[in-house]
Amino acid sequence: MSAPALLACAAAAMCLALPVIAASAQLEAHQRAAAAADAAALAAADALTGWSAGPPCALAQEVAAAVGTRLLVCSTREELAEARVEVSASGPFGAASGEARAGAPMTDAARSAASGAVGPDGWAWPSDRRAVTQGPHDGWALDLAVSPEGALYAPYAGVVISAGPDGFGVPEACRVHPEWWRGPNVTVVMRHEYRGRVLYSSHNHVMPASPQSFGIAPGSRVRAGQRVATAGMSGCTSGPHTHFTLATTPRNTAPDLDPFAYLGPP
Repeated sequence: MSAPALLACAAAAMCLALPVIAASAQLEAHQRAAAAADAAALAAADALTGWSAGPPCALAQEVAAAVGTRLLVCSTREELAEARVEVSASGPFGAASGEARAGAPMTDAARSAASGAVGPDGWAWPSDRRAVTQGPHDGWALDLAVSPEGALYAPYAGVVISAGPDGFGVPEACRVHPEWWRGPNVTVVMRHEYRGRVLYSSHNHVMPASPQSFGIAPGSRVRAGQRVATAGMSGCTSGPHTHFTLATTPRNTAPDLDPFAYLGPP
């Protein structure tokens, strides 16, 4: 074969190969965008449920940028702990995009009832995991463990008297450990009548806006085991849980009643 013919064949091969290489690069950009969207949505959802610290969409932006993509859209639904993101990655034929949605997992029990088990005396364990992460402190307060879903329940039938930020400032523990401060503590305080006594319970470190997503507001009547909120990272905390109290007055600090005497052991 003559030299001109060889050159012609080589040029034709290159011309055929270039589109294949470009198409492969464009496919890689689409795959990178899809993977980045998945990771960014999960990061935002983790922030909504309290497992990561920081604003959900800011974390999504960091994840997207770390793999060379750009965050286009980030929207969240706090009441569902759900995040939706869209990212783009550059490719030879233009930008490739990827979308993803992530949220807190729901158990079958939560889907069917969204309530806690009630004992024969009318009391329900106030969280969806019957365990204690810290025993009595700040008086008789207990830190109760929660699942990733973070369901919080009314411990006894009663009336909600407050559901939102408690209005207190930064507590002493967060002056010592400022990295624990997550903003105003969101609480749900309930009034109960039990055997002729008036008692008050409270959940603390609640996910903002979660009481309202379950129809909980001051004046709401609740039954024992009814879901009233989702555990979060509001207030002064190093991890998701509920700081639970029982008291003889409507307060969420320095409680004067032992919860174990009413709830039973963990």
